[in-house]
Amino acid sequence: MSEKIISLLIDPDRDRRNQFYLALDLLNVSKACISQDNTSKALDYLKKHAGLPPDYIFLDSLLPSDEAPHFLRELRKIKRLKQVPVIWYAPSFAPEQQQAIREAGFAAGLAKQSDLYKLKGNLKVLFQSELQEIVVPDEASAATRFKMKMKEMLLQTQSLLEAPEHLLTHS
Repeated sequence: MSEKIISLLIDPDRDRRNQFYLALDLLNVSKACISQDNTSKALDYLKKHAGLPPDYIFLDSLLPSDEAPHFLRELRKIKRLKQVPVIWYAPSFAPEQQQAIREAGFAAGLAKQSDLYKLKGNLKVLFQSELQEIVVPDEASAATRFKMKMKEMLLQTQSLLEAPEHLLTHS
């Protein structure tokens, strides 16, 4: 992993963006990490900076579900960005979710971590993996399928996030 990468992180949470920068610094692979707090700002940035195509785009999964399909469609209209892997960046991610994420137009999923070193490890695995060719879903049904799959995945994610708090109240 000696080559330097350029990444774009779209996440409204400043602390998570800072943690992401730190994890990339620990990996010593980052040429640049650009962050935006929403998809429209990210698209504007990408259009204005044609000479800086990212190697990876990480999209926060908690953004409103209508934003992600629109973002993916608009991103794929920009010729130089058609094959840039967009990573679903979620509070949790399980291997069985991979197919749904690919069908929605994402290259892979990555779990957010509260532990900086776990995030570093997950990023290292992602960067070393061979991502399959990017799937661009057909526009007619992609938004509907995406909304259903995201709702299902977020419901699973929310129940996972609530479990520890729930356990603490009963002890």
